[in-house]
Amino acid sequence: MKKKSVFDTSYLTRTGLYVLTAVLAFGVLVYAAYHVIGRFSPGLELVDAVPTSVSKTVSAYAYIMRDETPVYATDIFGGSVAPAVRDGSHVSLYGKIADVYANSSPDTETRLTELDEQIALLDKNQSENRSVQSASGLDADIYNDLFTIRSHCEDGNYADALALRTELLVGIKKRAVLTGEITDYASQIAMLEGEKASLRSGLGANLGSVYSASSGYFFSDSDGYGAIFSSDKIDSMTFEDFLRMTETDPEPGTGLCVGTIVSDYKWYIACLMDKADASGLAEQYSCDVMFRYSGMLLEMDVYRVISETPGDRSVVVLECGKMPVNFDYTRMQPVDIVTATYTGYELPSSAVRVVGGFQGVYVKNEVTIEFRRIHILYENDGKVICSGKPDSMKYEMNFDGTYKLDENGQRIAVVDINDEIYPWIAQNDIVVVSGTELYTGKTINE
Repeated sequence: MKKKSVFDTSYLTRTGLYVLTAVLAFGVLVYAAYHVIGRFSPGLELVDAVPTSVSKTVSAYAYIMRDETPVYATDIFGGSVAPAVRDGSHVSLYGKIADVYANSSPDTETRLTELDEQIALLDKNQSENRSVQSASGLDADIYNDLFTIRSHCEDGNYADALALRTELLVGIKKRAVLTGEITDYASQIAMLEGEKASLRSGLGANLGSVYSASSGYFFSDSDGYGAIFSSDKIDSMTFEDFLRMTETDPEPGTGLCVGTIVSDYKWYIACLMDKADASGLAEQYSCDVMFRYSGMLLEMDVYRVISETPGDRSVVVLECGKMPVNFDYTRMQPVDIVTATYTGYELPSSAVRVVGGFQGVYVKNEVTIEFRRIHILYENDGKVICSGKPDSMKYEMNFDGTYKLDENGQRIAVVDINDEIYPWIAQNDIVVVSGTELYTGKTINE
């Protein structure tokens, strides 16, 4: 007799079929949901099209060119120079420039210059309206100077740190006067004048005084290159002339040089750069230049662009019509020049696509996406600056070369059918940065 099986195979078979059917049904549901959700929620990365400006900057070495004449103490070849006027001050014909003393002391000369700067600043502040000054504002200026000096020291820029010492000391004195710790500026100026007299007495005998042979602006520094980099050469200067100037050494003067007289308030810089960078400047009237030694941003006019022929370099000459206070006129110094400024919508390069032969982007239009054309102005570092339709407008022409006019006498613009098929991007459009299977009319989830 055959033994009965412990398991009901029919039951197990039916149960297995039920489980398999349920698993398959769940898989179909997941698959369908995945594609439905994928259609309405594609996981798009979006960004607003808002206007912004980006500047293209070129770093170069600037050679300062001025109309300057060195001033010598005749028949004196050593000693200390004590200027009688501040750097950048205007002196008249035969005006006193400096005194020369027998003992040579660079530290004393430096301190005398600092004292002159402090006295000039205190003189200026003495006439200011103190009611508009605040201790908190002066504190902010003092802390800012301290922080900047510390940063310069940490970076090893000790000359820049020392240059801020006078400004810091004057700021402290201004606060002391404002808060009543010091009664007035006059007592401080008298104290500084006393220190000047004491320092001068320690320099020995006065070997002579130096007077200006012409009117102009006095600067105590003179590197001897004034005749080489003279501004009167700019109009006739060739590319080769400039290169020769940078390789020429100055001739020694006769006597001790006490400074230089600059005859014109206009001065220039000549910068060697690639033609591609210079071409952007050639199309501009002016540009911004950052002088690193002074930490000043100056607007300068584009005076000349001198190209190397043949070659791929150019010399760009820029003109400035003012003399900033406490500016460093070191003959050759690094500068950063803004060669172009682009204003438009800043978007990631990944958002740019080509449809119908036109560059553009997809934008979110309620629950669908649409293609919008763009005009790329500048591209760098994975981003583009773009705009909508360029400002340049084409107009219908007559056979005789004149413009067609409407009933109001206005030019008739040429209608571009592509503008209707592929509209241009507009401000505040919501741009699709990334996504797959994008096309005009595709539905997306809110």
